[in-house]
Amino acid sequence: STNERHLSGTGSEFTAAKSSEDVKQSVKMSDTNQTCCSEAQEEPPVTLVAKWGKERIELSSLPSSTTIGQVKNMLTERTGVLPKRQKLIGLSLKKPAGGAKGSLVDDAVLSDLKVKAQKKSAAEAKSACVINHQFILMGTPEEKIFVDPHEKGDLPDVIDDFDLDFTAGSAEWAQHAANGQNLAKFTETTQIHVMNEPREGKPLLVLDLDHTLLDFSSKKLQQASTHVVGDGSALAMKRPFMDEFLTLAYQHYDLVVWSQTSWRWLETKLTELGMLTHSGYRFCFVLDKTSMFSVVSTRKDGQKFKHHVKPMQIIWTKFPRWSSRNTVHVDDLSRNFALNMGSGLKVSAYYRKKDTRRKDCELMVLAKYLQQLASQVENFDDVDFKYWLDVARDNMPMIKKDGLSKGN
Repeated sequence: STNERHLSGTGSEFTAAKSSEDVKQSVKMSDTNQTCCSEAQEEPPVTLVAKWGKERIELSSLPSSTTIGQVKNMLTERTGVLPKRQKLIGLSLKKPAGGAKGSLVDDAVLSDLKVKAQKKSAAEAKSACVINHQFILMGTPEEKIFVDPHEKGDLPDVIDDFDLDFTAGSAEWAQHAANGQNLAKFTETTQIHVMNEPREGKPLLVLDLDHTLLDFSSKKLQQASTHVVGDGSALAMKRPFMDEFLTLAYQHYDLVVWSQTSWRWLETKLTELGMLTHSGYRFCFVLDKTSMFSVVSTRKDGQKFKHHVKPMQIIWTKFPRWSSRNTVHVDDLSRNFALNMGSGLKVSAYYRKKDTRRKDCELMVLAKYLQQLASQVENFDDVDFKYWLDVARDNMPMIKKDGLSKGN
């Protein structure tokens, strides 16, 4: 069940920018005006509703002069997430006359926030005297960041791809595809929270995180000389050219991250590595392991085992603009393609400890390939992603000459 949290606005929850007595007086004035807004009131109070994981946090009737920095301090009181680790998704500033929209800085005040259009009845519009903003809060409490993920029991088992024995069209693959009814039920109950709206006409690029784009280490962060988000220690976890790759890919594709870890670790990685605040790219939404579907596969020794896969049908059902015709799923584990073999593009796994960092340029080669794909191909079903490296190196054409479609 959703936990309701309310904040009345006590002096201890605001920074020293105002004295506690001033703040209390401001909140009392806001409460007095909540039931009926007088015409003389210049700025109505503001209520913020944050969705943080499964929780709903409400900051009620805040003075319009409250700063974003003060809001972050209030959220810290409620969540334990430090202000520097908080990402407020869904809040934006009004566009000033003759200028570009500004970034959400800590000294911005609530009256500067852009109010999203909401459908209201005439009665509601007449009686409304509080401005409401809803947003997603991302960030991990400090005490939970520096815990080794390998010590956690909520991570999925990692199965070596070489132990699997199935290919598109095989009996094993057909058995996976036969789970359609169960998958439909799973899709219906899976919720996707959009961070940035899809752009018209853009194909979809679904990206794995660990060992595809980065190699995360909580110990590395703990030993960092500074706790500034995205510092040198965080940068060292990124695969070479990761930000450049995402920036180039974003020009042609809408981006989605689908990680095989829990939401808490996914959130930590995206926040700590500065991937939610980068100016060159944006993610439409992110999915964690709870959105992965369970199937049974067979190892080469004949032993059956249960594992999880990433079914694109979940995304395609909820966003009909995308399908196998315009989707690429990039992952270092081909077993994650089990229900959508034709949309999977496998890259080599990246590990920081291996002596490959200085010569690893695979993401830049992939960026070239994806750019060619988006500009040259209307239907991705006509392309076999298995040969992506050969195409990127100009050793073969993008579309197979025999006209065979990739298996789905």
